Amino acid sequence: MERNEMVEQILSRVMEKLAAAGETVTEAELMQTLSSAAAPLPGLLVLTQEHGTDCHKLLESPRIKEKYRTGCALLNEGETTLDGIEAVVLFNLTTEAMCKLASGITDTPYTKLAAQALLMGKKLYVPREEVELYKYPVGGLGSYQCMLQAQLTKLVSFGLKICPLDQLEDCILGEASCEAAPELPKEEASCGTSEACSKSEAAEEPAPAVTVSEKEPESEKEITFSKKVISERDIIEANREGVKVIRVTSRNILTALAKDAAVTRNIRLIRE
Repeated sequence: MERNEMVEQILSRVMEKLAAAGETVTEAELMQTLSSAAAPLPGLLVLTQEHGTDCHKLLESPRIKEKYRTGCALLNEGETTLDGIEAVVLFNLTTEAMCKLASGITDTPYTKLAAQALLMGKKLYVPREEVELYKYPVGGLGSYQCMLQAQLTKLVSFGLKICPLDQLEDCILGEASCEAAPELPKEEASCGTSEACSKSEAAEEPAPAVTVSEKEPESEKEITFSKKVISERDIIEANREGVKVIRVTSRNILTALAKDAAVTRNIRLIRE
């Protein structure tokens, strides 16, 4: 018996069974239903740097397995590809891996696959409890924490979604919304990225020596920097002191991040 003839006989028998059960369906509708049923489920990949229990719970979740075929990259020993993968979940997102991803560094299987997921437009999730940065007190590290928060904010802008672990399945299945952006310490909420800032500050004098000249009580507070390079950090510190005007002399070099920080904080820069 020819293959096509066999398929036609099978379809005919199925349609007869459906008709006997009171169901009316055309051959085209039946074929479409069978094709949809045969289509493979989209993939969900777990990325982790070490084995844990929470990622295994996700992989074995009945709700998730109903919608996705799941897999763990760590168990595949580096042989994983993103073909057929729709969603990627990051566990054990250390500050090192976070900063590497934000800077485009992909020197480990973990960062390489995460970067590929971002480049390919995959859905990328991370449980809040798996972000190492969130394990430290908010504001406890000052400017350094601000720099790390800026890296995480950058990843969120690239498409990374953050959600509590107990809501992870709901977020993946579209039944709950993820965080739009990570929380920042109030005092540092407007700070930007740190790559250029860290480079410029490395060459500066260690102490931001300034000369402060105050005018009448009703006047705006002014400062003139005696140091050569004025960085974003100097602007932030001046803003904390209530400075509204900074006089920039011919010997001062004002970094681009410093200019942006002054604009953000409504500090006027007057060149002399």
